[in-house]
Amino acid sequence: MSPYQDDNFSKAYTTALYQTKGTVSINVKVKSDENLEVDLLFVSDPNSQAWETESLGLFDELMQVHPIVFIEHYSGWLKPEHISRCLTRRDLYISGERREYQKRKEIFTDDRKPFTWMLTTGCSQEILESHWARADTELGAGIYRIAPAFGIGIVVIRELPETPATLWLRGLGKDKILTKAFANISELPVTKRERNDIVEVCIKHFKYLSEKSSASGLTQEEEDFMKTMEEIDTLYRAEMNRARLEGQLQGEREGELKGQQELVLRQLTRRVGNVSIELATKVRALPIERLEEFGEALLDFTCVEDAIAWFDL
Repeated sequence: MSPYQDDNFSKAYTTALYQTKGTVSINVKVKSDENLEVDLLFVSDPNSQAWETESLGLFDELMQVHPIVFIEHYSGWLKPEHISRCLTRRDLYISGERREYQKRKEIFTDDRKPFTWMLTTGCSQEILESHWARADTELGAGIYRIAPAFGIGIVVIRELPETPATLWLRGLGKDKILTKAFANISELPVTKRERNDIVEVCIKHFKYLSEKSSASGLTQEEEDFMKTMEEIDTLYRAEMNRARLEGQLQGEREGELKGQQELVLRQLTRRVGNVSIELATKVRALPIERLEEFGEALLDFTCVEDAIAWFDL
């Protein structure tokens, strides 16, 4: 669990990314009589189309190593006690689940044991080696696996290569890693759902820190985060203003088109008499250019059949 108790950003960040790909739960208790919680529990939905339409690169690969995944985020450097606590929480979760299965007289299979990914800014080679962590050659630089029986992997964010595949993981980094990642995320097309949801998460956390700053002050880490988020906040507000402007213009265009449609229909009625619902629907479906052509042509109509025939030209 993150050593910064006031910082729920990583949980909101990961939830925003994976809410379309499965079930996400945060602050999952593993023992009711003690304050033992897992940051985030993810149960994948392999049938979700979001796996194909919302590609999150290496993050997706991590989240698909097992049907059930724990995410523990550490914004600082990983320490031995963090790994020990992760092992304890995982064991307690498994023990609790096994008891529940026994009550239901069901078999608790190995696929119900979660795999834990520890996402950390940095970790020394000494700590990795002392925990039998080995580089995962398939997933690439920065990814390590502890002995298989422990079900734990470590992602050292500062060691990840700066590529599009690692972008979404680098968004959980610090300092320059964080700044560069969010600059890249903000440059993504505004049509991407995940991009917009992450920007929204940034804005909400920015507002939270702003309120906290006024009330009790910020840690140095939070102040650094605020500086990065100020840039995102400016970008987001600019986009929202542009979207509102485009919406207004679209509304004005639609209003203008509707007004011209009604004007043409009134002129048509005066020219040929009552107009059927079917014919009126055809007129309202005309794009602006064709509507103008119809408006000019109706001056020569002598009966409603002329109007119907015009659509067959």
